[in-house]
Amino acid sequence: MMILFLLPIFSLAAGPKKKPAKESTEIPKELQTPETKLGETGPKESLPLSALEYKITGMFKTDFAYANNSVLSFGFDNLVAPTMAKRQVQARDSESRSGIYPTSSLLGTEITYGTKLKGVFEADFVDVSKSSAGPETKARVRQIYFKYTPNPSLEIFLGRTWDLFAGVFPHSFNSSAFMSATGNVGWQREQIGAWYKLGKFKFGTAIGTTGFHNDPQVKINVERNSMPTVAVRIDWFPTPTLMFTTSALGTKLKVSDPYTDTTRDGSFLHYDPSRQDPNATPISGLLQKESNKRTNLAAGGVSFGFTWKWGPLESKGEITYGANLNSVTASGISPFQSTTYGNEITDSQWGFLSGGYFNDAKASTRTKYNSPREVTGFLSFNYEVTKQFGIGIHAGVSRVTNPEVLVGADYNQLTISRSDSFQWTSNPRVMGALRENHDYGFRMYYDPDERVRFFFQTDLFRTFYKDVDRYSGQSAHIASYDPVTGAGELRDPGNKYVRASALGEAYSVRLGGLFRFDP
Repeated sequence: MMILFLLPIFSLAAGPKKKPAKESTEIPKELQTPETKLGETGPKESLPLSALEYKITGMFKTDFAYANNSVLSFGFDNLVAPTMAKRQVQARDSESRSGIYPTSSLLGTEITYGTKLKGVFEADFVDVSKSSAGPETKARVRQIYFKYTPNPSLEIFLGRTWDLFAGVFPHSFNSSAFMSATGNVGWQREQIGAWYKLGKFKFGTAIGTTGFHNDPQVKINVERNSMPTVAVRIDWFPTPTLMFTTSALGTKLKVSDPYTDTTRDGSFLHYDPSRQDPNATPISGLLQKESNKRTNLAAGGVSFGFTWKWGPLESKGEITYGANLNSVTASGISPFQSTTYGNEITDSQWGFLSGGYFNDAKASTRTKYNSPREVTGFLSFNYEVTKQFGIGIHAGVSRVTNPEVLVGADYNQLTISRSDSFQWTSNPRVMGALRENHDYGFRMYYDPDERVRFFFQTDLFRTFYKDVDRYSGQSAHIASYDPVTGAGELRDPGNKYVRASALGEAYSVRLGGLFRFDP
């Protein structure tokens, strides 16, 4: 299907050369990113069909990747696009691993009509749920959108493109995943929005899809989140080589919907006390009605970033703060937590208490939803030593500011090697929820010829996971305690050195090359 789709494009690309569309020079090229370009402008009264122009875009990229310990790519154990170190809960987690990955190659096309209309399609072949880049790997849409520029100040865009929120991206040779879990909140999103340019400022706003920002699994029925994301952004260009940007994003996530949950099939659609148990009390009726209510969580955040070019040196940085921003392609290090009151009490530092209220609380299976709040940030530098050789460094940190709401790893699970399946890489009962992640890296490149680049990149990942609170400090020695009677029992907490560490640490190396064939 992909070959059939591209045949007409290649045939057009092989035809007579056409005059390229005139590029906007109002914003310096070195500061332009896919989401900040205003597009090409210049009015024309009427245009013939020959005004349609086609360009093939993208790159061929292959790299060899190595890691001394297990690393995770959006929650999956593989080297395709590592974002963090895995906690060692399987015997094989301490073994080194390597692979060769051509899947982050890009292929796309740009279609323009005059100077006001432009459409973009771009795909790669990354599947983070698989560790190998075999024939089962399928194309993944990165961008598919069009934009309309009715005048030099206004641009309207519709489709899947770079997120309006947190749109500063760090330098990277891993075009699919670099630092996606350590500071780069915005990535791609289905959006409808507009940019307006006024002097040295650009104002943007957009509505977008919500369903990708909960967990690393593919989401279905995202339309049931009836409220889209709402984003606003302001870019300021005080000088031709400096940009400051700030943005905000907000929505409500529907995380529980008992009215339409399929587990209720066979039950009455709405609460009716006449159909209930004749022995029902007003309290039990109220509880049943409460259990049918929808549960929504607020999600969103704010970001501040910059891009600066000074001769051969270029720097980028961004910091964000928010809640429930996690995504298969976003940096939130912990999605909303779904627990029961019983588990919450058991996992807390009061889990050793027994009798009365604590027994009732532990017996409760009522679901509770918690929203981890997090702060993330990154800083990266590129330095062009010569026209053919350059070096760079980067660092990113992401941290949950209220780790007490996170799900901790079960003490009894930490000394047993787990089976080799994806569930163990994303189950917080085994690994503990992610509470902090660091990434530090160095890279260099060499361009022996035009459009050809060979590169080297190394990263150090340090990832911290949450343990159950009651298994630390003095409470680790208490098996149970009844505050009413004053009676309790002690226990041997075991040798902490035989348990898996709450810190996962790994370094990775990427060595490869790319051929960029963008015009």
